[in-house]
Amino acid sequence: MITLKKNRYKKKQNISDLVFMTPGLLIYLIFMIIPIILTFYYSFTNWNGINATYKFVGFKNFSYLLSDRSFIEAVKTTLIITVFTAFFLNVLAIIMAVILDGVGRVFKIGKVGIFIPAILSSVVVSFLWSYMTQTNGGIISYILSMFNIPAFDFYKTTSRTTYLVAGVITWAALGFYTTVYDATLKTIPDELYEASRVDGANALQKFFRITLPLLTPGITINSIMAVTWGLKQYDFVKIMTPGSIQTIAVNAVERAFDYNRFAYASAIVLVLFLAMVLISFLQIYVTKKVEVEY
Repeated sequence: MITLKKNRYKKKQNISDLVFMTPGLLIYLIFMIIPIILTFYYSFTNWNGINATYKFVGFKNFSYLLSDRSFIEAVKTTLIITVFTAFFLNVLAIIMAVILDGVGRVFKIGKVGIFIPAILSSVVVSFLWSYMTQTNGGIISYILSMFNIPAFDFYKTTSRTTYLVAGVITWAALGFYTTVYDATLKTIPDELYEASRVDGANALQKFFRITLPLLTPGITINSIMAVTWGLKQYDFVKIMTPGSIQTIAVNAVERAFDYNRFAYASAIVLVLFLAMVLISFLQIYVTKKVEVEY
């Protein structure tokens, strides 16, 4: 009798769990799984996004990617932004997390201050820095003129523009990544630092022998997020440099909506998606190898 009641309770619990999860699963299915499947499907066709008829062209869209100069330039720009942001976001975030790792009011104010850019919209940040970096009338040029320094043209070359965008992305996201490292620091036992203090270790030795190795879980999370965010970067580039430089995401959207080449854009997006998945797995594999347990 007791077993029967338990089985009935488990069935009711499973049904209630299923009902609770169904809305979220449907949303994920409609807006994530189905679009990915359709992207894979249309990447092998010549669909222009308008006509109801299309035909399969095999790997023609993917082979054209190798000779598409605009796509190759977009890949180069995307890699520069990704490497720059992934490196500086992690390095600066670790430094800031260590500096702000305290319990006083000053440390709390510092954490709040550095996190403010992370809660701002990318549109707001992009417009803010666009106005600040204008050669004529920008606040940076105005400050330089106060010291009789010629105005610096951030948009003179594509390389300058690319690094400007990468710097703005780093500035905007630094607070979020610092918070992740700050949370990881809280998991490191104080006993390890006390033991190192007894052994006569200095600040640098504590950082490189204790803090940095035990930050590996946070480094894994932040590295994956930084790389994937850099690879799919769209809004900052589109708003700050309209038509000046292109990332892979910007190039794909342009091909889809400006040239009605939805199938070709699907091939670009699919390549980007596969690259993000492979790089993420590679990062997890490498960081798991160097992860330290205590």
